[in-house]
Amino acid sequence: MRLLKLAGSGPAFARYSFKNRSTWLRKFCSATGVNLSDRDLTSAMKLDMERKWRSNLGDARFDPASEAPKRYVLAMFPYPSGNLHMGHVRVYTISDAMARFYRLNGANVLHPMGWDAFGLPAENAAIQRQIPADWWTKQNIGQMREQLEMLQFSFDWGREFATCDPEYYRWTQKLFLMLFEDGLAYQKEAMVNWDPVDETVLADEQVDDNGCSWRSGAKVEKKVLRQWFIKTTRFAKSLLDGLSDRTLEDWKDIIKLQKHWIGDCDGYTFELKVVGEDRRIPIWSQDPKHLKEALFVAISPENLLNSSKIVQGKLPLTLENPISGRSLPVIVTENVKFPDGNDFYLGVASVEEDRQLAQSFQLPTNVSTEEDSSNENILQLAKEHNLGAYPVSSKLRDWLISRQRFWGTPIPIVHCPSCGTVPVPDSQLPIELPLDSVGIPLAQNAQWLATTCPKCQSPH
Repeated sequence: MRLLKLAGSGPAFARYSFKNRSTWLRKFCSATGVNLSDRDLTSAMKLDMERKWRSNLGDARFDPASEAPKRYVLAMFPYPSGNLHMGHVRVYTISDAMARFYRLNGANVLHPMGWDAFGLPAENAAIQRQIPADWWTKQNIGQMREQLEMLQFSFDWGREFATCDPEYYRWTQKLFLMLFEDGLAYQKEAMVNWDPVDETVLADEQVDDNGCSWRSGAKVEKKVLRQWFIKTTRFAKSLLDGLSDRTLEDWKDIIKLQKHWIGDCDGYTFELKVVGEDRRIPIWSQDPKHLKEALFVAISPENLLNSSKIVQGKLPLTLENPISGRSLPVIVTENVKFPDGNDFYLGVASVEEDRQLAQSFQLPTNVSTEEDSSNENILQLAKEHNLGAYPVSSKLRDWLISRQRFWGTPIPIVHCPSCGTVPVPDSQLPIELPLDSVGIPLAQNAQWLATTCPKCQSPH
């Protein structure tokens, strides 16, 4: 019998041949108890082989104390839907082959398995069956684990976890609090894609070309909700540059898609404070020097700032501009060319059309257009005033992370009538989900909502 060399495997794989086939068969039969004398490999024989080798194939543990070279092989954790499909088999066969290859070459391999357990499908399935989502998910995990064990993948089952385990998502909550403390997680009102059937927010990519939800098929509605965001726009340039890493050269389709999402970082976003209010408005400009000669900020009639829904006019609010020392009026108009994917426009004195528009609204236009500061100086000054001033495309938005359902990680924030938005102390993590309710959104679970403010200790 000859084991052929793998195509393209290089010198690491040798070519083997068994000159004395009868000797090899005798040893194999002795070790397995399988009779191969008739040379027909039946289903019964295959099962006998599986039983023989099962204890040697699965559950390969990583040894933290080992001096061997370390390798980490991570395949995407499955969603516990209840049954494996061929896509699972394909993905985990690939990772298992890599893990075994490294072990055969003397490496100490960490090849873990876990469960991406939160999400809307589990919640909907549990609601349909009138059972807790926690019970439904754990039942599915048990069934799928059994199927994976039958396939004899060499996972380190001693490190198994599910993302719905409180001891796991306490670290999700900790990461959120770190982002919040650094000003990278924040809350604001936003126009969102609303699925009226699943009653949750959808990303733009989850709305098809006909304006319908990718999951429920319902016609998506536009709705204004107060949402949590992560400031991904602050890292747009580094994210874009990272896609040029040579290790990603085999991911051309994904890279192209993500570059389209991020866009060209050919401008800067400045977060200007609303005078007399505790909120900031993101204003994008291709040229930082435009802040020195800014006349006004224009918004489209659909912009959320236009609460009175006027078609054209001046709003009763202004924005602070520390770069020029002058406040900026905000006007509603459709007579400007808004940046791609953006409904804010910065009007400047050096653009004749902007001067004429300012005059039509009876706004001051006696602003110097002389360049007395470099872009670098203005960007530095903007950062000193906490205006952002990070390179980004006009169309990229911060990452909306809020969902209006039950089966997900609770955001560790208390909304106190006296103290406002208060982060939960690390010592009180994890904030656990209630497991005795079926399909009740957290915002409607009065018993779960009843708590005390970590800052003033008042109950509410």
